[in-house]
Amino acid sequence: MPMIDTQSVPRPGERWLSRPPYVLIAHIVAIDHEVTQPSVITYELQNEEGFPLELVKHAVLDEGWWKAFQPMVVRHG
Repeated sequence: MPMIDTQSVPRPGERWLSRPPYVLIAHIVAIDHEVTQPSVITYELQNEEGFPLELVKHAVLDEGWWKAFQPMVVRHG
């Protein structure tokens, strides 16, 4: 089983892809590292076509985040 990258930190404006078997996208709206510990994240959950499904506010950025999502790699070509 591949190692989960827990070093990548989501940034506002980025999109993260859910891990299989789901095909969802988390569009990062905000992340708060400064005030709260552990950090919290707000993101818009989108389907595979980019249509909004739900706004998730103040989710804890913990190991569960990296188990559910991975950075989305944008390829041009």
